[in-house]
Amino acid sequence: MAALIPLRRRPDGAMPGERHSASPDDAADTADTADTAEDGVPDVRRASWVLPIAPSSTSRARRLVRATLRDWAGSVDGETPEVAELLVSELIANVLRHGRGEPVLTLLLQGGVLRCEVEDEARVPVRIRDTSPDEEESGRGLLIVESLSRSWGVCATSRGKAVWFELAVRC
Repeated sequence: MAALIPLRRRPDGAMPGERHSASPDDAADTADTADTAEDGVPDVRRASWVLPIAPSSTSRARRLVRATLRDWAGSVDGETPEVAELLVSELIANVLRHGRGEPVLTLLLQGGVLRCEVEDEARVPVRIRDTSPDEEESGRGLLIVESLSRSWGVCATSRGKAVWFELAVRC
């Protein structure tokens, strides 16, 4: 099984202007691409959307992830779709609360690894909050991302920063 190496740059290399805006019914209109290996089997699948700065973007991101992974069903199974939905919604919520600009959600499936990335225009570094059980309920999103993903991180982009996580996928 090939592994996806965490990248310092965006995995798709696309600029924000090359993405499609996410409308409520655009699950079938994703920016989905697949590179074909020599044996004719798709090697890479990618989908990306620009989401509005609105509370509804969290639920919209979950629907987009669910629909896209359902379309990629031959490549994605098990609990991966539900975990990806949860973690993406945490990252989108963080951008809406602490970030700047429209969040850009990108999904990349390659070599048995699903990489989900949320980019925004803020250059402020993210960190896991140190919370005690007695503290308020908010502030645990990155702890959830850390505990449920195979790996995660933050990288600088030309726009600001991207927070990403990876999940192993049974193919």
